[in-house]
Amino acid sequence: MKNRKKVIWTLILIMAVGVFLRSFHFGDWLHFELDQARDAKIALKAAEDGIGYLPLQGPRAAGSFLRLGPAFYYMQYLTAKVFGATPPAMAAGVLILSILTMPLFYLFARRYFNTRISAGLLAIFSTSIFLVMYSRFAWNPNLIPFFMLLSAYSLLKIVDHQEGHKQRWLYALAFSVAIGTQLHFLVFLILPTIVGIFLLIKRPKFKIQAWLIALGIIVLIYTPMIINDVKTGGENIQEFLAAVTNKSDESDHNLLEKATRNFTEHALGHFLIISGREQAELPKIETRSKILAPLDIKCDYDCRKNLIPGLVAGVFYAGGIILLIFEFFRNKEAGHKKDFLILSLIWLIVSFGVMTPLSYDIAPRFFLVTAPLAFVWLGLIFEFLEKFYSRRVIFWVLVVVLVGLNLSAIQERFWQLGSALTQDVEIQPDRILKERARVTYQQQNVIVDYLEDFYRQNGYPIYLQSESYYARSFIYILNDRKIPQDMLAVNTVYAEGNHFLIYRTAANWEDRLAKYLVNYETVGKKEFGTLTVFQLKPKPDSITAQKQVIEPAKADCGESSNVQKRYTWNEIFRKGECFEQDDESQDDLLEE
Repeated sequence: MKNRKKVIWTLILIMAVGVFLRSFHFGDWLHFELDQARDAKIALKAAEDGIGYLPLQGPRAAGSFLRLGPAFYYMQYLTAKVFGATPPAMAAGVLILSILTMPLFYLFARRYFNTRISAGLLAIFSTSIFLVMYSRFAWNPNLIPFFMLLSAYSLLKIVDHQEGHKQRWLYALAFSVAIGTQLHFLVFLILPTIVGIFLLIKRPKFKIQAWLIALGIIVLIYTPMIINDVKTGGENIQEFLAAVTNKSDESDHNLLEKATRNFTEHALGHFLIISGREQAELPKIETRSKILAPLDIKCDYDCRKNLIPGLVAGVFYAGGIILLIFEFFRNKEAGHKKDFLILSLIWLIVSFGVMTPLSYDIAPRFFLVTAPLAFVWLGLIFEFLEKFYSRRVIFWVLVVVLVGLNLSAIQERFWQLGSALTQDVEIQPDRILKERARVTYQQQNVIVDYLEDFYRQNGYPIYLQSESYYARSFIYILNDRKIPQDMLAVNTVYAEGNHFLIYRTAANWEDRLAKYLVNYETVGKKEFGTLTVFQLKPKPDSITAQKQVIEPAKADCGESSNVQKRYTWNEIFRKGECFEQDDESQDDLLEE
């Protein structure tokens, strides 16, 4: 009993640290940029004007016209209704599910590892800077770890002969797959494949009614997308088929190069997940012709500089795979441990196979799909080391070192976020969020306070332009404050207006500023840490109109020329009521 209480309190302490890291200054330091402002606008419209304004489809998958499911929008709508219609409140769902991912991971790990190793893995999982940073803002991929783990854990429970509630776990699996596949195109491909292969291998026995109910759960959750596709004549299905055939890298690389690149990217990505180390490199291996040989190995200065941690990453990833295969064949006895190994092996094979064609275009968010496997590898390595060194000191040293590395990286990241408003913080290449600069929601609000002062003084609309990452965010905040605004144009110049450019302080803004100085002159410049605001004044000879009458944006119920129609519930049940279809249509007006 004492040991059990000790374990419980240890787990509570570990997860409390994870909760703190995920929630500390959550609202102030919120990552609120292009995609976040787009999604928040949709959720805000539904929260303020009625649930009927929720769309039947979600955002577009990157690089295609395929639309994902709307589940993430619906979650944001719920959190907006519960916590308030603000960007931090609409990101609360991500925070809550990210916190719940920690105990879920521990339960998943305990299907194979002992209590001590599972607790050590949880400590690293809870403090992983990669997982912490993806827990701190609203974005549909951020929920992937929760639903991948819930699906995996549900699979293991429905084939566990000692489980007394298998049917409930079957329904949990159906729910998890239905939501998870709406979060990212890769999950849509990988998760159902993993589930299907595992079920075919294990063949769990359920009554036909249970299978039908599970299928009904999936169909029910996918009802909005089904209705939208019926209304559009199957446009999204056609886009899906096009995406499946075109979603691979089109550069001149053969299969060996792609597989090697995929291994390298995953080795470095998984090493980042467990250690927080962003500076690690491995040589690039290419072939000199279309045939498989000879090989050309390249390692530039950055590669040589960060080669040692890169080699550690490569050994870690390869070692984890080798140990997984070894344990799979060594463990002959059927049971929950064998099932865990089977599922992990399927997870590895399917995800690696799907990502190989994309290997030269892998983004950090892709690793959210396979992040739990990094900890499976680590747990297998812990077990292997203890077979040769029975004392537990090496285990605890490794846990403390990895937790320490992550906490050190988080401390540096938090300092950067806290200083973003007052200092032009210099950052290294970001392998987690791919940020060019640290920009926070608090900082954006302070800048809008500055812009609002001009509006309150003269009542003129705000005209602004910025890099695409930030422009939509400023537009969202201005709209939320009911301040008339429009994009700053180069050639359309209004006399009655407050004109601004907002650029990264460290960016090469002189070249971008130059095209505006043809018709404007700079009359003010104010730095807000990592962002700088330039106030412009129209040249008298360049004014094209005295003022612009800015009216609320009108909803466009027509078909878009290049994007498939996305209906709202109001359009289905009340003809004539629709929502402005602008989640991507204005991107060409924003500066890159």
